[in-house]
Amino acid sequence: MTRFLLFFVIMALVLAACGGGPSEPMPPEIRYGETMCAECGMIINEPKFASGFAYEESEGRYKSLAFDDIGEMLAYIRAQTEAQTPVGIWVHDYESEEWIDAETALYVMSDEIHSPMGHGIVAFATQEAAEGMANTVHATVLDWNKVRVEHAMMTQHGH
Repeated sequence: MTRFLLFFVIMALVLAACGGGPSEPMPPEIRYGETMCAECGMIINEPKFASGFAYEESEGRYKSLAFDDIGEMLAYIRAQTEAQTPVGIWVHDYESEEWIDAETALYVMSDEIHSPMGHGIVAFATQEAAEGMANTVHATVLDWNKVRVEHAMMTQHGH
């Protein structure tokens, strides 16, 4: 019985030492139909619109947040303090639904794109795919900095 108790205490200490987030920034794990958006609280159902970012929760430990719409993530990032400064930002490629680096992705933003929360932003890994969507919805291709500025201007004017 004493051995069992000692084993239990040691295992509890080992597990406690392993607590906290991962030791490097990574995209959030999203369980579609279950995971909630960090900004609006809605269930995330559509991978092609999902996004996420990681921030340093404690020294060397990171936490990732998931969003159902790229625009929701942009709004959340703008509203945060230094405590949640992104150290990695990801979006899903609209076509492949694979995670891609948000800062190198290309974006199309249009009222003709019906994203979960109505921000109308989609991301692409390639210029060709982004241009194809932009032509379809009569928009232009934006880089990371431009989509952030355009989204901020749009939300300030209540669109």
